[in-house]
Amino acid sequence: MSSVFRTPAFDLTGKVALVTGATRGIGYAIAAEFAAAGAAVAVTSRKASDCARVQKEFEDKGYKCLGMAVDVSDVGKVDQLIDDIVGAFGHIDILVNNAGIGGKEAPILDISPEEWDQTHNIDLKGVYFCAKAAALRMKSQGTGGRIINMASAAGILAPKYISVYGSAKAAVIHLTKIMANEWARYGINVNTIAPGYIVTDMTRDVMADEKNASAVMKKIALRRFGEVNDVADVALFLATEASKYMTGALLPVDGGMVIC
Repeated sequence: MSSVFRTPAFDLTGKVALVTGATRGIGYAIAAEFAAAGAAVAVTSRKASDCARVQKEFEDKGYKCLGMAVDVSDVGKVDQLIDDIVGAFGHIDILVNNAGIGGKEAPILDISPEEWDQTHNIDLKGVYFCAKAAALRMKSQGTGGRIINMASAAGILAPKYISVYGSAKAAVIHLTKIMANEWARYGINVNTIAPGYIVTDMTRDVMADEKNASAVMKKIALRRFGEVNDVADVALFLATEASKYMTGALLPVDGGMVIC
């Protein structure tokens, strides 16, 4: 055993990363950290104007960035997305499957097939086929890669009225393990992050309700809501050599919510 002390390098110089749903919130924070760590970053959302805005912001800071409007539930467009990224940067090394929607919160008896499909098409089908497209390219490159799937504490816990979203995120957690098992032979590490209550544009209104916020806070061991960089820091760890011996892992980033 070496006696030399070493510090893992959180360096992505020369890497190319795709972060879906990256024009705001957690996805934006992840893309920004990856770019600051040296990666060329492709960012997507469903709005072309948002993608163009983020691309300009990153390029103004001297980062390499490509912004593209893509609906991740459209498999054909996902395949083209990977081709476009490789055309622009030469290869792809990292995928963060962050695009997702919350879905309707209601009793199971009140959920329609259309509401089920809308959420699962993005939160599960999108993850499945984005990962497949990226893994196929990583396999053909012969250089391995990293895939990070974004789940949720809602996929671990079982509160009422989130059956659609919760079931999609629970499936993502299990799907990550299967992907990790199948693709380890190609040098592709696949892990998942399960955020808890993170302050974003999507959650800010819910947290602004003092009574609701107080009730939620009691379920969090660290007694604070998370910030987007709390999640981005873990994503950076999973994207670098610091996590090279991890695959199929679930990392809750929830302030201890799932243990309370």
